[in-house]
Amino acid sequence: MSRTDPPPVGIFWECTQPSCGFRFVEAPLSGPPPATRPCPRCGAPAVVEATVPPPPPRSPTGEPPPPQVAVLLDNLRSAYNVGAAFRIADAAGLRHLYLAGITPSPKHPGVGKTALGAQRAVPWSHHPNSVRLVITLQTEGWAIWALETGPASRPLDELLGTALPERLLLVVGNEVAGVDPAILHRADAVAALPMWGVKASLNVATALAAAIYRLRAKGCAPTAD
Repeated sequence: MSRTDPPPVGIFWECTQPSCGFRFVEAPLSGPPPATRPCPRCGAPAVVEATVPPPPPRSPTGEPPPPQVAVLLDNLRSAYNVGAAFRIADAAGLRHLYLAGITPSPKHPGVGKTALGAQRAVPWSHHPNSVRLVITLQTEGWAIWALETGPASRPLDELLGTALPERLLLVVGNEVAGVDPAILHRADAVAALPMWGVKASLNVATALAAAIYRLRAKGCAPTAD
């Protein structure tokens, strides 16, 4: 690594002790890695086997943006799920995340731990009352889809087979209680992902990722205001 190279985002080490041979990865804080470091398993010297360079900067595609999609995180309790939601929103090119109720904001250290910088790339806002926010967005022309299992839910792919609204707010809810019943009552549709196993639900961040990428495959993404 030359002095002009940017610091790697990951370093793979291997212990030099043959009876150990522990191979592990770490993310450096800054600067080039040292020549050796103690093996965390046996304490013998470990050497750098490979470094992972930073990804190249992305260039704008110049393609016109498709219809708008925003996401509301309704009373999520886990900062790690919120951080994962920021990663998903950034990866899928979403414009805005609405955080409501007890949902932790990026000021919480746990959000940054899983967002890995995505919280600085995705615009967000925090709202004390998710139902009032939904009412406001509905008056502004947004369609509301809640991601929830239950008697009123329809398969997401079934909904995606119809003409999509020009503005769509996707709501995901609390890890235990789900989406607020008042939002379910006001929602234009309640969408569910298929479940083939014993459990009847997915982790909220996992479900959000699956739904958002299905929307992107349909050609939905946010545009600027």
